[in-house]
Amino acid sequence: MLLSSDGNFNLPAFLQLHTKLLHEWIDYDIVDLNYVLCQMLKLLKGKSALLEINAPVNIVGDIHGQYEDLIRIFSAVGPPPQSRYLFLGDYVDRGFFSLEVIMLLFAMKLSFPRKVYLLRGNHECAFINQNYGFYAELCKRFNQSEAANLWRNFNFVFAHLPLAGLIKQRILCMHGGLSPFLNSLDDIRNIEIPIIDPNTGKDSLAMDLLWSDPMHNLTGFTPNQCRSVSFHFGTNVVHETCSKLGIDMVVRGHQVMQTGYGFFCGKRLCTVFSAPDYYSKKNCGAVMHVDKSLQVRYILFNPCTKKTAGWENFSKCFHDDDIHSTYANAAESLQSASTEADRSDSSAD
Repeated sequence: MLLSSDGNFNLPAFLQLHTKLLHEWIDYDIVDLNYVLCQMLKLLKGKSALLEINAPVNIVGDIHGQYEDLIRIFSAVGPPPQSRYLFLGDYVDRGFFSLEVIMLLFAMKLSFPRKVYLLRGNHECAFINQNYGFYAELCKRFNQSEAANLWRNFNFVFAHLPLAGLIKQRILCMHGGLSPFLNSLDDIRNIEIPIIDPNTGKDSLAMDLLWSDPMHNLTGFTPNQCRSVSFHFGTNVVHETCSKLGIDMVVRGHQVMQTGYGFFCGKRLCTVFSAPDYYSKKNCGAVMHVDKSLQVRYILFNPCTKKTAGWENFSKCFHDDDIHSTYANAAESLQSASTEADRSDSSAD
């Protein structure tokens, strides 16, 4: 247990638990987990549903419990606080290490709050993660009472996560997509947080930010039959929303992309998916890098194999897709991550 009798928590030591490759679950103390959740709740309470974030920043899509791939991202791109990150949600479910993924991200958020930003995905909702792996994982790792209490505590924290991020007033990011109820950025700012269950809440905009999808050969919106919730939206919606909100681009996750990312509506909307070989689909993962001048590049990584396993080989399975710029690739080991307090940033985040 890393929480001492006098109430002090050894956060650097907790982070250190996560700086190695894992072939088995970390033996967490439930007291430590609940302490981290309490600290996250304090950090999130009272915050807006819309984050305002500075550049440069790395945008990471769905992780889905693929802990080793999250470590690969930090190894190749550079860990906080060396690099700033915006995560688009869907941290849990489907993969085998949901607890390690979310605890590492929460610990990094607590350690470097101005370098790590976490949005809510549709899998950070109780009615989803009860059925798609997270709850089952907790039940395997703890007794039934502990697992149920932990699951409730996690979902209460998830309910406080923001729903969208705005990078330098020009790039709007969310997990899902656009909404017929989105007419200004203030519409997002005015969403009341926490939202315990977006599907039964009064705010359809919140549900759409988590769930909606783009669709080719469509004008306007149509009910999303694939997900039985929210909408599909067409290219005209992207153009109209960008014009109304005064933004240049929309970035979202939520859908597997075979190359790790994919465009819609020209390049005005980009889907980023960061879990390679998701459900054995042999897809690449991707991270979007936005530099200070809002130039964009995509860092791609292949599914991990025996040949690419291990720290020394991590950066070799990455490559840059220099669509807009030639920003140099950084290959930093998470093992060298600083555990000092987050450095102050003179520019607004």
